[in-house]
Amino acid sequence: MALSTQSAHDDRRPTILICNWSSTNPAWDLVEDLSGVPWQPEGVQTELVEGDSNIASLAESLAERLLSRDARAVLLIGHTRHEGAARLQLRAEIPHQNGIRISADGPGVVRSTGPAADILDAVAKAHVSIVASSEHEPDEGSELLYGLLNRIGESLETPPVALLRFPASMTEASIAQAVKSAVIVMTQNFTQAPRFGAGRA
Repeated sequence: MALSTQSAHDDRRPTILICNWSSTNPAWDLVEDLSGVPWQPEGVQTELVEGDSNIASLAESLAERLLSRDARAVLLIGHTRHEGAARLQLRAEIPHQNGIRISADGPGVVRSTGPAADILDAVAKAHVSIVASSEHEPDEGSELLYGLLNRIGESLETPPVALLRFPASMTEASIAQAVKSAVIVMTQNFTQAPRFGAGRA
């Protein structure tokens, strides 16, 4: 979705996917005005991924983008059932139905790989109230976080994945500030992709 004066083939900027995990109640739109151009910090491509009622399919799609290095990070955004501050969810549990695990495969708990302390600090400096939360809210957001982290596994270069939740009463301006602050922190150490064909004789 990110637009550029360069062709997609030549654009070497790293990409972060920003996923509105709710297909019916998205948290924020990257396109903030009538220009049709999505917000993106200097040197980084942002791409908005719309929610999908099929969470397993969405998790698989996001994981494929990360594992192929087509994208370098994922920020999931959605709503919380709690009022007050925004919440940075640090963990997700294997999905249950009526108290029974839906699947016996995978760990009981997975932990977000995003730079939590830096995200919290950056969002607070943007004057948005935020807290870290270890609560697994039983909804599509937690299911997506679990499915995505379980699919990418652990490696020497585990990509950053984070989930930000916002209360229904939070203003769009505050949500935008929180998302932008998190994106900048999550991508600040990214390098450009190698130039296509570099090193070939």
